[in-house]
Amino acid sequence: MISISTCFNYNVPLHKQLEMIKNARFEYVSISSNYSHNGLLDNPDRLINLIDKYNLKVDTIHGCAANNPEAFSILKKCSEVADRLGASVVVIHPCDFFITKDKVELKYEVLMNLCEKLIPIAKTYNIKYAIENLHPDGATDVLKMALDKLDTNYFGMCYDITHAQIDGPRKCNLIESYGDKIISVHISDRIREFVDHVVPGEGFIDFDYMLKKLAEIGYDKPLLMEVLTEHTFYKEPEQLLCMTYKSGLKLEQKLEGYR
Repeated sequence: MISISTCFNYNVPLHKQLEMIKNARFEYVSISSNYSHNGLLDNPDRLINLIDKYNLKVDTIHGCAANNPEAFSILKKCSEVADRLGASVVVIHPCDFFITKDKVELKYEVLMNLCEKLIPIAKTYNIKYAIENLHPDGATDVLKMALDKLDTNYFGMCYDITHAQIDGPRKCNLIESYGDKIISVHISDRIREFVDHVVPGEGFIDFDYMLKKLAEIGYDKPLLMEVLTEHTFYKEPEQLLCMTYKSGLKLEQKLEGYR
């Protein structure tokens, strides 16, 4: 139950990415929000056919930010494609990655208005929307305010551990308070403030607490490895995928040990 996002290197065409992912023994893949790369908005049939060709399963599709002017139409399309691919979760950014405290209320209102419109879409396609934690300041305030109000039948949290550890190491305050709302995870490591999304083990993040919390809530979805070739030691995509899969297996084994 290890997944990999197609964001790992956009210089590699999608069809080649999926071939590499399959060869690295992943069973699951997550479709990123770079729609010009994956063709989700303009040519979803090609995307679906390629997923089928390589016999992969899709765990999540990464949608856009709530403040995108086209957010509703983009997320509706993501939901339609998720349904066709058998994916149960579409990820949403609650706002811009970093916002100041004075923008929190406005961004919260934008997010909540969008979520209200998405409920019928969630019902139609039997999916949930996972709102992702971004910078652990204003953007995370927006997330927490929304999670306190949103219906858990349709909404939950995508917990990105490397975002939570910006300027870290930090305490796991977010996962302690909202761990029961996690319906998706993004896993990678962080070396320092702007050097992140590397293979677990390359940076300073201690993953044990997250894994214990996932075991506690009975998390039964794939562990999504959201790594990039940009900052990692493993610059060749094939090598990155191989090492990421091995790292993911170790985390999965630890998770099973905590159940």
